[in-house]
Amino acid sequence: MKRHFLTVLAGLWWVSSAVFAGEAADFAAANRNFDTGDFAGAAAGYEAVLAAGRPRAAVLYNLGNSYQKLGQYGPAILAYERARLLTPRAPDLLANLAAARKTAAAFEEPGPHPRVAAALNHLSRNEWSWLVAGAAILLGSLVFVSGSMPLPRRWLRQAAGVAAGLAVLAIVAGSAALYLRRDEANSGIVLSANASVHLSPFETAESLGTPGPGRLVHIRGRSGAFHYVEVPGTNLRGWLSDREVALITPS
Repeated sequence: MKRHFLTVLAGLWWVSSAVFAGEAADFAAANRNFDTGDFAGAAAGYEAVLAAGRPRAAVLYNLGNSYQKLGQYGPAILAYERARLLTPRAPDLLANLAAARKTAAAFEEPGPHPRVAAALNHLSRNEWSWLVAGAAILLGSLVFVSGSMPLPRRWLRQAAGVAAGLAVLAIVAGSAALYLRRDEANSGIVLSANASVHLSPFETAESLGTPGPGRLVHIRGRSGAFHYVEVPGTNLRGWLSDREVALITPS
């Protein structure tokens, strides 16, 4: 039985090693295409790496760079935004995202004060969630310990009180950040320069306007091959083809 288990474990390790080696080789090949100026080949290579495995910030960042070199600012901004979900504090990523937005005239929607926005986006939503969960576990442990046995020393009681206060503060801050960023799960990026918002979910329906490539929209519903979207900061709302818009957070 033990030998069988070790054999299975070794097999799983071999398969996972082969998969990671294949992804690394594909990533290196895409990097070579980028370095030689074959940006279309590089973009296709990075897309293949992402399709074969879980999203990685480095791959998404390079994919965004490839699309930006091709002048495809919608897909570039989408890739950068997805990379920012994983590494929200990477300076090169933030700089390239800002440059792509400026070139495409796809500025972020009006939001809270810049300092508040910076604080909200300093951590990813996953990091905020882990912070809240960790603080809740710490607070529960402190309550359990202090309730089951009195702490013998005064400095221990003081330290426990300070830790409990910090835990409560972290829970409140994290919960507020997650609440204020709740719309991100329904946020998408317009991919095409010719993307048209329609009055109804049909290609032949009246066009209400074109948001422009890279523009952030809020997706409020779906009908067939169309998404109902709202363009922040404008009165433009209607139906966009799913070929022309993609969620930042993949389904």
